[in-house]
Amino acid sequence: MKRAETLLLYGESDTGKSAQLGKIARWHFDRTGEISRLISADSGWQSIPDKDIYSPSNPEGIIEAWNVQALPDPWAPLAAVTEGEWPRVVAGPEGKLKLRMVKPVFKEGRIIGAGDRVVGQYFFEGISTFGQAGMQDHLRAQRQIGQDVVGKFVSTFDEEGADGKTSPRSMTFAKAGQSHYGQVQDWILLDMVPRTGAMPVERVIWTGHEAKGTDEITGMANSVLGPATVGKATVDRTVQKFGHTFHLDVDTSFVMGADKSQKIVRTFRAWFVKHPDKVLTKMSWPTKVSLDIGRSTELLKRFPGGFIPLTVESGLEQFLEFLQEARVEPAKTANR
Repeated sequence: MKRAETLLLYGESDTGKSAQLGKIARWHFDRTGEISRLISADSGWQSIPDKDIYSPSNPEGIIEAWNVQALPDPWAPLAAVTEGEWPRVVAGPEGKLKLRMVKPVFKEGRIIGAGDRVVGQYFFEGISTFGQAGMQDHLRAQRQIGQDVVGKFVSTFDEEGADGKTSPRSMTFAKAGQSHYGQVQDWILLDMVPRTGAMPVERVIWTGHEAKGTDEITGMANSVLGPATVGKATVDRTVQKFGHTFHLDVDTSFVMGADKSQKIVRTFRAWFVKHPDKVLTKMSWPTKVSLDIGRSTELLKRFPGGFIPLTVESGLEQFLEFLQEARVEPAKTANR
């Protein structure tokens, strides 16, 4: 099977990133009958319709979802996900619930998921929050990496038990060192993202927040725009790791309605051309589409503003349909 398409959607909160994942999952399922898997390090997937999230009580759901925001020791389980494994919660010692990763079932080289259906897409929600999950685990474990020693301190409080007795309880907290940031940044960009690109699926989509980083040449802080990871050192390197990168934004305006009341109008967009920041107009948000000159020209003709409009009816599946056309009409494409 060919290498998976890799996309990154990044932007501020409330620009529709999670909603686009839901739309793309539905579009892909309607076209192929294949389901999607969502691994979220964010707060959840509230913007995706409940009917689309698979559960034992909703077997018709088309998205298997797993929230890893509070997952302890996330390194190996998340690496296993890139090999097709999927979590199952089982009863452990003393009835406590524990996580177990289940090896994948393959059919003709494809991963089989819920309902004996092929998994065609993987979504990783929150490239920056995946990094934060790694940092949280370093702090919980008070882990030393490289030459940095984690700074520690102890906090104590009185705790009352079920028997009414009180005893002191202490917790140890820590501050991460610079090498922790470096390890997490490398884990995301040099390990996890390349792993996902090698998965036997049609496409892998990551989402992330936007950030201002530090220029590696000048050392100037907040002088580079791009997707957030953890820290500010990799803002300008993240886009390079994906086949296609879109910057999502939203414009809010106020218009007078027919009843003379003021109404809010919000316009959502997914930029595929580099474009200036609304405030720092001399700085631009990076994007990327891996297309030849002919197809890039065609894309700009179809969306002359340099962005794909995101509405209730349609979203980034318009770009995926554009890519499908290129595969269906290779001869026509070559002559353009």
